[in-house]
Amino acid sequence: MPVPYVTAYEGEALAYQLVVEPSAEATEGIRLSYVDAVETDRLYGALWYRQGITKTGRPLWKLINTPRQRRCMMRLLCQVCGRSTVDDDGRIWWLMPEPPGTTGGGMPFTHVPPCCRACIPVARAMCPRLRHKALVYTARDAEPFGVVADLYRPAAGLKAVLLQHAVEVPLDAFRRLDFALATQLLVSLDDLQRTEA
Repeated sequence: MPVPYVTAYEGEALAYQLVVEPSAEATEGIRLSYVDAVETDRLYGALWYRQGITKTGRPLWKLINTPRQRRCMMRLLCQVCGRSTVDDDGRIWWLMPEPPGTTGGGMPFTHVPPCCRACIPVARAMCPRLRHKALVYTARDAEPFGVVADLYRPAAGLKAVLLQHAVEVPLDAFRRLDFALATQLLVSLDDLQRTEA
């Protein structure tokens, strides 16, 4: 059975230590960081979960690789094969286990990476969640809207304490982003239409 492009592998786990650091860019002058932070740890105002991309070790079927998920969302790549999901008409294909969420402005959004039309039957066959109730959509465009993140709070000694796991945080929620460890990118979907593959 092929392993989907976005699947995490056991050999991709990286050790890290979170701290709270002073920052002129943060809403209240402090934010979540890594002890050994580098510039590429942040994107869209959030600190991103560190994970390798080596595809070594055993596939972790129920887990998503953070860098590959984000790459799929930003470059509109297929979650199964890693190729483009944009068809000849300029539409982007999506296969979702449930309907997308809705932003405060009424736009649909999702954390599920797109899926090229050719891989939709493969994804349905491989994933029990998609086998019986998968929904197929196309969209004209996708724009970053938010992140799925673990939210932390500052504690004594510049330590960070986990408050909530897997919370959806819009990109305009600056104070929350300062203490978010992002694991997935959310995108809003323009001109979303239900269809069949």
